[in-house]
Amino acid sequence: MLLLKLAFRNILLHKLKTSVIGAIIVIGTVLAVVGNSLVDAVSTGMQKSIVQSLAGHIQIYSSHAKEKLALFGDTGGNVTDIGHVRDFRRVKETLMREIPDIQSMIPMGTNFAFINPGNVLDSKLEEYRKNEKEKSATELVSTKEHIRNIILDIQEGLPRIAVMIAAEDDPTLKNSAENMKRATSETFWSQFEAKREESLEFLANRIAPLIFDDNQLFFSFVGTSPKRFSEAFSNFEIVKGEMIPDGRRGFLFSDYFYENTVKHRVARVFDEIQERLTKHHETIAAEKALQDKIKTNVASAAEVYSQIDPAASRIIVPKLKSFLKSESGDLRELVRFFLNVSDANFFERFNFFYAEIAPRIRLYKMGLGEVFPLSAFAKSGFSTAVNVKVYGTYHFKSFESSPIAGNFCLLDLISFRELYGFQSDDRVKESQSLEKEMGLVDFDRSGVDALFSKKDLTKPGVAAKSAKIAVPQSFGSFKEKQTSYQQVYSDSEMENGVFLNTAIFIKDVGKVSQVIAKINEVSKKEKLEIQAIDYNEAAGLVGQLSFVVRAILFVCVAIIFAVATFIIMNSMLMAALERTKEIGTMRAIGAQRRFILLLFLNEASVLSFIFSILGSAIAVLILFWLGRVGIPAGGDVATFFFSGPRLYPAVHWIHVFVVLLAMTFISIVSTQYPAWRAMRISPIEAMRSAK
Repeated sequence: MLLLKLAFRNILLHKLKTSVIGAIIVIGTVLAVVGNSLVDAVSTGMQKSIVQSLAGHIQIYSSHAKEKLALFGDTGGNVTDIGHVRDFRRVKETLMREIPDIQSMIPMGTNFAFINPGNVLDSKLEEYRKNEKEKSATELVSTKEHIRNIILDIQEGLPRIAVMIAAEDDPTLKNSAENMKRATSETFWSQFEAKREESLEFLANRIAPLIFDDNQLFFSFVGTSPKRFSEAFSNFEIVKGEMIPDGRRGFLFSDYFYENTVKHRVARVFDEIQERLTKHHETIAAEKALQDKIKTNVASAAEVYSQIDPAASRIIVPKLKSFLKSESGDLRELVRFFLNVSDANFFERFNFFYAEIAPRIRLYKMGLGEVFPLSAFAKSGFSTAVNVKVYGTYHFKSFESSPIAGNFCLLDLISFRELYGFQSDDRVKESQSLEKEMGLVDFDRSGVDALFSKKDLTKPGVAAKSAKIAVPQSFGSFKEKQTSYQQVYSDSEMENGVFLNTAIFIKDVGKVSQVIAKINEVSKKEKLEIQAIDYNEAAGLVGQLSFVVRAILFVCVAIIFAVATFIIMNSMLMAALERTKEIGTMRAIGAQRRFILLLFLNEASVLSFIFSILGSAIAVLILFWLGRVGIPAGGDVATFFFSGPRLYPAVHWIHVFVVLLAMTFISIVSTQYPAWRAMRISPIEAMRSAK
């Protein structure tokens, strides 16, 4: 009791020292409690983002993989070579039977793909061909006039094109000047109808390539069962269009990719400026980056007016003249003037663009409901392609604007297998049908001898099941096949096939490690030839970033504790030196060294307890406030880390308790050296200092 009284007395007596040490303890406690809560919140947010955007709780893939699975790409952004597993059904049935903790399994595979939807001239030529029999003569004349106007726009930029052609090694572009002269001549257009196919081919092959743009689109995609994918990933949501019908082949664009890449370039710039003016409260006058974007838009005016056909031009020109209060009747001049926006007129022109201009141009390079050839590189290294229908766009709720979560488009697993070089049941049946129709006959070495000795290969005994050769017994017409995007497939066909990797959701998230160990054990026992890893490892570079972020935050907290330790120790040491006379007097009247040590330890304990409680209370209030208002994500990447536009940290009482213990321990440790110095003060030394 005496020690506590002396401790309180010394604390109140040395107010400056108490205030300094107390402030350090309060600040350290607040930062430690809030910091640990932020670490947990970010870690939980990243876990949710990774699990709910692609990984699931566990990923399985071939045990013979050459590289480690990295769903979001390796350090170079490349798709890793993980091989494939032959039979999804067998793996699924075995694991679901042996491991009750597994809730669902979603087969998948990732790859890069590319499409080339064509430029504005390609689109118009295709439109002319498609509607040649359906449209009236007047409409065809209007389309033809539009094609001619596009060619005149190309001719305007011919000097710039010539510079680009000089750097190209494409023989189709070498005679561009002569080709343009022919395409703009009256003779060509007067003979257009008489030589329609020849004229269309000439324009498609010789003139359309002169339009240099960024129409080719490269993107990552995941092949999976769309139905199972949408059911398992709870944040999945259709944004535009519709979901791929169950059992149908189809394609979904990531809405982030659709809006930021597939959308018309001018519209994208308008959207970005609008976001920066409204969300970030920037101004065009003050931001050079925005001014540069506006200049780029004005320079890209041809991408707007070249898409407006003559019929639409006759409607939009008067509206633009009235809106801009301009006397000019030239569409090109009006569009250029319209795109040169400022702070004063931006929102007015933004609304006009989407109300009047956007409906008259191709706002997206690929429209919903369209069918296009999707190209990718198969495992063999060769390029393959399948026709797919775009049903809509999707995103994951809470991190819609994240480029990481919005990195993948979605394709049905059957089409994915074909792109990757594996034959579906339909392809196998089709091949067998073609073999039968073309008279393919199996034969071995004796069959080869028979071939060169002119024996009849169709007679029994000549052929053997070893290889195939086509014998033209009949060249009847081939039965017309359905196009691939119209084909349906059964759930059995989807399951009875290969997969690259599979996302697994389990019933209890706390059992991830145990389930992984069980999967690997079952794989060895049943010879499934698979291996399992958790979501963090499966995320690759993104998972490593999660570890790095957590490590950095912990290092920051550790630095705070280290600084607090040093300051407390220094303050206590100074206090001990200032109290030399007092300590010497106490020693002179019989106080033992142990008494002096306990005195200092009691002072440290009381200080740490009072100010740690105060710091914890402040930290809890801060966390309650942050839990209500949230911490805004500083960018699209932060949105993924936060699993939403704002981070909402929560109070974890275990953190408060641990920090209280940690600050008490630090205070006691920091007191050890000053207490040791105080113990060594002798009465004689105290008397000397008194003089």
